[in-house]
Amino acid sequence: ELRRLQGHTHWVMSVAFSPDGRLLASTSDDRSVRLWEADSGRELRRLEGHTNAVRSVAFSPDGRLLASASDDRSVRLWEADSGRERAALILLADGWACLLPVGAYKLEGTPAGELWYAIGLCRFEPGELDPHIPSLNRLDPAVPLR
Repeated sequence: ELRRLQGHTHWVMSVAFSPDGRLLASTSDDRSVRLWEADSGRELRRLEGHTNAVRSVAFSPDGRLLASASDDRSVRLWEADSGRERAALILLADGWACLLPVGAYKLEGTPAGELWYAIGLCRFEPGELDPHIPSLNRLDPAVPLR
């Protein structure tokens, strides 16, 4: 044993090294993703946002983005260097939704008439919140997500 990484409070479910080998990402039943400095084992940051166990993690080929998948039926994209969440992709009954931290969202498929508001798990119809939350903007379907 070269190093023991301490931090997660439940079972570790997945680990992945960044393409350059300098970072290690881990996921856990404690609903977090943690980024570690691979050489020293020092925890760099804890990424939180999932509402259930996080089952897997992977770096993008350039190492700039990190994707985590959870039992909460979402995949979250994070910036590896800052830990900032870029997007949450949520599986719906007959489609998906992409929620951006700025409040914008995009729906695809037939969301079966419902979208679960990610924070409180309250049921809202697609577009129902638009007039009440000015910062929530439906993305133009012709514009690709970045």
